[in-house]
Amino acid sequence: MSVINSAGIHRVHSILPLKMKYCVFAIMLFVICLVSVFLKYSQAMPYRGQLSLMHAWLRQTKQGTLIPANQTTRMISSSTSSSKRTVVTTTTLPDPRASLCDRTLTSNNVNMSQNPCEQIRCSVILRSSGGRLGNRMFMFASAYGLARTQNCRLHVDNSIIRELSESFQMKKTDERIWLSETEYRSLTNVQRKISICRFLSNLIRPHAFKHIELIGYWQSYLYFDAYREEIREMFSANPTVLANVIKYIRTLTNRICPSCPPLNATTQKELRYSFQTQYNTTWIGIHIRRRDFRGIGYASDDAYVHNAMTYFRRRYHYQQIRFLLASDEKEYFQRMFSEDIQRKTVFILPDGFMPGDDLTALTLCHHSIVTGGTYSFWSAYLTGGDVIHDIKYRVECTPSDYFPPWFVLVGTPIEKPFYVGS
Repeated sequence: MSVINSAGIHRVHSILPLKMKYCVFAIMLFVICLVSVFLKYSQAMPYRGQLSLMHAWLRQTKQGTLIPANQTTRMISSSTSSSKRTVVTTTTLPDPRASLCDRTLTSNNVNMSQNPCEQIRCSVILRSSGGRLGNRMFMFASAYGLARTQNCRLHVDNSIIRELSESFQMKKTDERIWLSETEYRSLTNVQRKISICRFLSNLIRPHAFKHIELIGYWQSYLYFDAYREEIREMFSANPTVLANVIKYIRTLTNRICPSCPPLNATTQKELRYSFQTQYNTTWIGIHIRRRDFRGIGYASDDAYVHNAMTYFRRRYHYQQIRFLLASDEKEYFQRMFSEDIQRKTVFILPDGFMPGDDLTALTLCHHSIVTGGTYSFWSAYLTGGDVIHDIKYRVECTPSDYFPPWFVLVGTPIEKPFYVGS
């Protein structure tokens, strides 16, 4: 609408609300910004140059060749007497993707030496071993976790693989991560790193090392916890161990429920699922290291075991609670729990079981009660669920580096006893 003022001039008044005016102004400003950005980049790379680059790429693709990933393309406009022509040149520059083993770069058209997934950009090496089964599991898992974190290749001595294979499948999740003996021997400038149970956070940073060999026990779950399911898969029972455990579990479940159908399982996952769900029972795995701990004052007392069992009975009072116990002194606990064994609420694993058999059986349970030692750690870690851990055994490292946050620590660590001549 318009009005005529005293001077006879027509003045047009907008009927748009004030808010709509602001919206229109904001939209116009946004469009101006987009146009400015487009003009800026159009000047940096002319339209004809973009078409030339695309045509060059298409021609090379049809011919079965690819531009190497570590080369970047830049456009250069050169003037002639008659017209401008665009020249496509390639300049070698550092490629940020070189630090990643990206599966999408795998191609039949790329030579082995050009494929970042096949290059030995960095490596983690594990050759020395010590201690018993739990120690070796820590060493292998930490080496694997570091290699996965840094996208490095992994070389583990065949003797370590053979020993772990006596209990576990050691199924390789990705063949490309493994470094052969020949490739390992071709490495130079290998750095040796020593650790017992302290988490070295600097090794997790990008490009933290080139080639590193692990020395020591490397007892920190923080190196491999991000790949827990892969670790659990590799540490699943081998066929011999699984057959022993299945045979025992079928005998056990037949005792508690003779009328129930027998367990029908061919894999550890199937066995675990059936064992946890088929008998309306909450199973608590107990591992107690006692024999070599008694002489140095690290053995958990009987009160700890009874109190931990009482805790689970009260917490899951609405369910049937049963305990599956493994120890290096099974006879002692057969006497200690003789009445519970008769009531079929406590089951002691067979004397003929090997360490791998005991560990596999314990990981079938819902929750865990454990004492000191790496074997106890792994029985609880692979089981998951609630964990009660006695800390009478002193861990010579930062507790948060060794114990996962879901481990409930009970007790007070004792000072290491003094021995004459030690």
